[in-house]
Amino acid sequence: MKRFVLKSWMPLALLASPITMLAQQNKIVKSITVKGKVQFRDPRTKEQKIWLMKESLVGKPTAVDSCLLKEDNSFTFTLKQDHQGVYSIDALHWDHATFWSDADVKVSMRGYDTARYKVKVPHYNYVEGSYDNNFVNMSVLNSELNYRRMIDEYNMQYYAKKSTDSAFNHYLETRTVYNPLSKDYDTRQEILIRSYQDRPVAIYAIRGMAGTEAGEKYDRALSMLDVLIGKYPWLTEAKDLKKNIIFNMEQAQKLKAGKPMPSISYPTPGGQFANLEKYKGKYLLVDFWASWCGPCRQAIPKVKELYETYKEKGFAVVSISIDTDEKAWRKAMKDENMPWEQMLSSNKDETMKTFQFSGIPTLYLVDPEGNIINKYTGFTDEAHEKIENAIKNKEKAPKAVRSASMSSF
Repeated sequence: MKRFVLKSWMPLALLASPITMLAQQNKIVKSITVKGKVQFRDPRTKEQKIWLMKESLVGKPTAVDSCLLKEDNSFTFTLKQDHQGVYSIDALHWDHATFWSDADVKVSMRGYDTARYKVKVPHYNYVEGSYDNNFVNMSVLNSELNYRRMIDEYNMQYYAKKSTDSAFNHYLETRTVYNPLSKDYDTRQEILIRSYQDRPVAIYAIRGMAGTEAGEKYDRALSMLDVLIGKYPWLTEAKDLKKNIIFNMEQAQKLKAGKPMPSISYPTPGGQFANLEKYKGKYLLVDFWASWCGPCRQAIPKVKELYETYKEKGFAVVSISIDTDEKAWRKAMKDENMPWEQMLSSNKDETMKTFQFSGIPTLYLVDPEGNIINKYTGFTDEAHEKIENAIKNKEKAPKAVRSASMSSF
């Protein structure tokens, strides 16, 4: 009898599962509880604060609530919302966890970094929540593993070149990699997206899919957003993201090789606002960086070599920091002792949007007429060689794509 009941019950449960999930994904969730615990407090301050942030997916996150850690290092939020979306927990301005707000969530976070040498490398936090929330969990893990592998590979190549071990350096330069870094990330992310592409939480990944070039990826991102917009009218983030993707593509076209370098006006260390007009007639390398960016700091000695070699031959450099901590920016400038003009972005997000970059260092090489010759993401040996050749050969930005209607600088 028990065996008969078991057999007849199980298929019913299995059949009900997709229906239940479908009902959940169409249901608008108005309130959830967010619970968590932090392992390590920040010893530098008495106020141990936690923030609950709403992620817009097109700009800065917005703080919707905050609280102090309890004596047992726990915290609780009751989140009231119009509809579910992407939220994050900011613990002590040091540790973070992201989640989808369609059900109660729970997370254990590390909190403050207890290591002797502290670097804000992402620390993965698994958030217990709904089925859809697992999409966020896996996407965040994929991104963080990709970031760490990228740093590991960059450091390995950097120190190998400084080493006297020529055999190891030769191996790094000639090895065949079974699965390159970018392909490894893309393969995992593609499986995730295909598994969740018709669910509202897929918007978390779509924001990074489109890029700024017309083509298959761009069309696919917009197509997926159109599906979400039609299926979930309450998902206003999908409409906003579509507008942002279209804007980014249009803005990127203005930054193509041959286009005029956009006008800027940023403060210098002395507090005066400066622009790039004074560099007309020279080759100009505009370097976007930050004090906390390791690859940016490692690139500075190489940029100095270029500057010292070609400054008397019509070459100039301007560094624009996206630091939000002015003291850290000033300290980094002093430590690096860069002999060219320094500026500080007055709005990091607007600067990154205007110049269409998400990682640093990002550099633009501008010709004497104020037109963009090329954009470089990361200061690689290849970038160094191309910049040097452009100066030596007195290259100009390609005329074919110049726009006479836009003013340079």
